[in-house]
Amino acid sequence: MTFFRALRSARSSHWRDAGIWLGYSLVGSLTPIWFGWLLLTLLSRSPSWADFSSHGEFALYSAAMFAPTLYIILRDLKDPGFPGRLSLGLLAFTGAVIATAFFAAVTTAFMSPEPLLRVNQLFLRRGTLSLFAFSAGLAFIVTVLDNARFQPDVRGIAATQQQELAKDFDKLGGGQ
Repeated sequence: MTFFRALRSARSSHWRDAGIWLGYSLVGSLTPIWFGWLLLTLLSRSPSWADFSSHGEFALYSAAMFAPTLYIILRDLKDPGFPGRLSLGLLAFTGAVIATAFFAAVTTAFMSPEPLLRVNQLFLRRGTLSLFAFSAGLAFIVTVLDNARFQPDVRGIAATQQQELAKDFDKLGGGQ
């Protein structure tokens, strides 16, 4: 089954379950930001996104989303095959490498008391926030596909089998 056909065949419960999973993941993984914003606001400081994204933090959050996504895609190499395994796996792996590169570059730049390199903060913030949004979106799609793959529509399958059995029974002459 192709990637797009598998997405189209996913039931609303697969999408809903993936949405709930994503909600928990975003709330839980971004707790340091929520807590930091609350604490800084309580201390009469007006926090901005720069306070939470100027040292590659979202590169770490992205890597934390890409890793389990890659695991889901690659965990079961037997049937039922994961739709779009090669493409989605390449996207997740590439995203993890880019997240690593962002964080390694920022860490290297700030290793000494006087930064060795000048970090383009705007590019860092936009790049890592975009990468995080992409990682969350990819994780969501992979979760939908995984749910659809392992949570088949049992009622639909039973109804189809019942119809096939009725046809076979009629062919045998039992439906006279």
